[in-house]
Amino acid sequence: MKKGAFFAAIDVGTSKVCTLVGRQDAAREMQVVGVGLVPSRGMRKGMVSNLSDVQQVVQASVREAEAQAGVSISSAYVGLTGSHINYINSRASLDNRRYENPVGGGDVDQVIQACYAQSAASGGRVLHVIPRNFAVDGHWGVRNPVGMYTSTLEVESHVVRGDSSPIDNLVEALHRAGVTPRGLVLEPLASAEAVLVGEEREMGVVLVDIGGGTSDMSIFLDGNIWHTGIIPVGGFQFTQDVSIAFTTPFGAAEEAKVRYGNAIPEMIDAEEMIRLPGFGESMVYKVPRQKLCQVLHERMEELLRIVMVQIKESGLESAPPGGLVLTGGSAKMPGLEQLARGMFPGPVRIGVPKAAAWVPRNLEDPSFATALGLLLWDARHETGNGSSGNGNGANGHGGAARLSGFKQWFTNLAQRVHI
Repeated sequence: MKKGAFFAAIDVGTSKVCTLVGRQDAAREMQVVGVGLVPSRGMRKGMVSNLSDVQQVVQASVREAEAQAGVSISSAYVGLTGSHINYINSRASLDNRRYENPVGGGDVDQVIQACYAQSAASGGRVLHVIPRNFAVDGHWGVRNPVGMYTSTLEVESHVVRGDSSPIDNLVEALHRAGVTPRGLVLEPLASAEAVLVGEEREMGVVLVDIGGGTSDMSIFLDGNIWHTGIIPVGGFQFTQDVSIAFTTPFGAAEEAKVRYGNAIPEMIDAEEMIRLPGFGESMVYKVPRQKLCQVLHERMEELLRIVMVQIKESGLESAPPGGLVLTGGSAKMPGLEQLARGMFPGPVRIGVPKAAAWVPRNLEDPSFATALGLLLWDARHETGNGSSGNGNGANGHGGAARLSGFKQWFTNLAQRVHI
């Protein structure tokens, strides 16, 4: 196996940690050659709550993937979420350039960098600077200005930012686990790589990744990102609601949610009973399954209403015509698609990462959308740098030298992560 042929991705979630190792064959087709999947600890709502616990579960996940792939992993692309994530739309311009010289890649980089500088100056850490619209001499609607003639080049970018502390703590936990993050990728952007098709992005679509601690939302219009948002409602809250409503331990509530849950209570026989343990040693009692599903229905309905509110807050008068795509572990709840269709003014589907032939059958599951998207992100953004940094050193883009610490790493990351 040639050096540089491997790619690695780590999804550090609230409910699970998933490490994937992939390789490209001679035809540049991806193959997943290692999977490390372990229950998560030390994460709450997408953020680190216990460094030692996160270190241990990341190590366990990485070792499992390494054993299957037969390679060592020392660096990877890593997903990031949490309520600290925010975004702004920023404009910048490159003025008084020589009209007779066509726009080149350097000009585009310079005007995008100006968006980054403006956003960085306003506080927080810049994670992504995503150009979504260019203008040449005041004429907007240009997707790629390279080769065009203009005196003034402008760009409107979607800038994703996060707070320093949650980012530093996640990176520290990874470093303690022996992994250097080559890049932090906002999870809904990663999930979009795995479950959306180009026609949906062009037409306009809402993607909601319902994870363990949060639900990550992104809106695409005309092929570009329009809005990103983190909703602090996920599978953990669904389970907690059941635990509180029926005074049952969290583990038992989780099992009941997975085994008996349905987002449409009316689909369940009103006479059907299920058994739930109490907190006493031998306390077990029967509850109507329909009541369990009613609890889940109310929380899921709340989540969908928040999604509708965020669509309006994003500046759109109505939902995009491409509809709603739901993915993530909790998107597998029976009845969810039907519930969403009754609330959302457009098509609704469950996003399963199975369109690509390289996705193994055991990963054709909404739970793995983020991890598979991160692997795709690695392959697409590391192409041509001479090394994928898959355990042979934490090389950056363009063969940059090994990074000695987080500050240097993040400075370089913020300057180079563009779509």
